[in-house]
Amino acid sequence: MATWGDVKTFVHENYKADDLSDEVMKMVFETADLRSQLVFLTHYTLQSGAEDWVSVESPFAEIDAVDLGKALDEVGNLVCGGLSKVNTMLTLKHSVPLANLNINELQRPLALVVNSADALEKTLVGGDKF
Repeated sequence: MATWGDVKTFVHENYKADDLSDEVMKMVFETADLRSQLVFLTHYTLQSGAEDWVSVESPFAEIDAVDLGKALDEVGNLVCGGLSKVNTMLTLKHSVPLANLNINELQRPLALVVNSADALEKTLVGGDKF
């Protein structure tokens, strides 16, 4: 069984990450064409602390800057991640349980969210703010 501490240790050993709090980490990934993508890993506990989860979330647009119908259409074609709203931002978010977590169950969704959010930002906004 993986713990949030295991995830934090793995992330710090393999990526450049900043701890924003005990439960949130921030990373910036370089993507194609000199672009970058901001990603947050957040630890959640459910069932009164009996279940631990981690979410991978990446902002890609201000809500007012995109056609939400088009954003939903684009996200509906993705294998990993769903559309989410954080304040005035649209994000691509995927969550996984930590019980019996294998590292590929974190690494692959992380890569998919990073690249998909960057592609959404490029397609829907045209810039590289996040």
